[in-house]
Amino acid sequence: MTLKESLWLTLASLGTGSLLGIFSLLKSPFNVIASLLAMMIAIYYFRNFERKGLRIGYVVVAILYYIVFLFMVSVYKYNQLDLTLM
Repeated sequence: MTLKESLWLTLASLGTGSLLGIFSLLKSPFNVIASLLAMMIAIYYFRNFERKGLRIGYVVVAILYYIVFLFMVSVYKYNQLDLTLM
């Protein structure tokens, strides 16, 4: 794997994972936009990188970024709660 391929893998999977996280948090008209953008990134990546290993890596890393994104949003929302009752 070259440096260019690894940078594209990181950038595309970060974008896709973040957009999928946004998709799961937003309401109806806006989540469609997020899912379409994620699909466009995936189509672009799959069209330009045809090796099976890069495609599998893209899917795996995008799922990991999705989980990390949701975890970070959950931690942020938890810290915003008023915990004076405790």
